[in-house]
Amino acid sequence: MAWVGERAGAIVVCDGCSAGAYSEVGARLGSQLVIAALAEQLANRGDVAELWSGVRDCVVAALDRLVAAMPGEREQIVHDHFLFTIVAAAWRGDRVAVWALGDGGYALGARTCELGPFADNQPPYLGYDLLGTVHPAHLDVDDASCGSAIVATDGAVELGLERFAHPRFVAHPDALRRQLAVDARGSERIEWGDRRVRREAAALQDDGAVAILRWS
Repeated sequence: MAWVGERAGAIVVCDGCSAGAYSEVGARLGSQLVIAALAEQLANRGDVAELWSGVRDCVVAALDRLVAAMPGEREQIVHDHFLFTIVAAAWRGDRVAVWALGDGGYALGARTCELGPFADNQPPYLGYDLLGTVHPAHLDVDDASCGSAIVATDGAVELGLERFAHPRFVAHPDALRRQLAVDARGSERIEWGDRRVRREAAALQDDGAVAILRWS
């Protein structure tokens, strides 16, 4: 998801926890809620390093209303639907910031960072806020001279974020979707001399999402 305003912009990717039966539903809702909250906070024209607590409060409040409206035990609802990674970036003026809860990764210009692995394979999801356990988020702030921000879920991080820094992915956004589709597709090659079929696994083994923001 992306939002672009006047000398400002924001991107976010979300990815559901594999143990959550419907976590991809929550991830989709979460990405919409995060980008809406970011757009609202950026409109207030504060420092991009300071807007994240407001974003977190807005998203948790919206998710809490959803959980309250759903039938069943609160803890089970959260575990089934609302455990998902968030990796988001916001740029305005001369500063850019990345905020994350969960696994995944990001790049600010040429500098990359992979999030995780986490102890006991338990990333700090935002959904735990709904159960009274608030995990600290990862925050990284940089000078906007880096020129770009890339955020990605853990599956896409394994491909190497530097490959997504090419300007063509911004000039032609559908090129990014096509590239991920190619990466997710395995291949077969017939070796006639050996009378066998050689199968090669897809480069992208997991669900993968990437968002790119560039400015000048």
